[in-house]
Amino acid sequence: MKAKKQFLTRAALEIVAQRFRALSDASRLQILQHLFNKECSVQELCELTQMSQANVSKHLSVLAEQGIVQRRRQGLFVFYSIADSTIFELCDIVCNSVGKRYGQVMKEFSGR
Repeated sequence: MKAKKQFLTRAALEIVAQRFRALSDASRLQILQHLFNKECSVQELCELTQMSQANVSKHLSVLAEQGIVQRRRQGLFVFYSIADSTIFELCDIVCNSVGKRYGQVMKEFSGR
């Protein structure tokens, strides 16, 4: 039997909502997907995602503000990596859930 979860205050819920908002953009998820594999410079992320430098920098700023990624400056370049390793687990949970849901929907369409 699971213990009941404590209710969070409205202020705490706003903080949680900000984290989810940071993860609610497909471009930011695409950037994170690349950072799951290795640390990348902004230029590398631009090449990998086919986004402009301004766009990549804007998304990285949102992710850094939420403590999801971290910056490291080396000379003229800035490198980004995952700062909060719980993001790996969260993404796995969500992707598995979506995969199950998608599988259920496909069964409905195929009549099985």
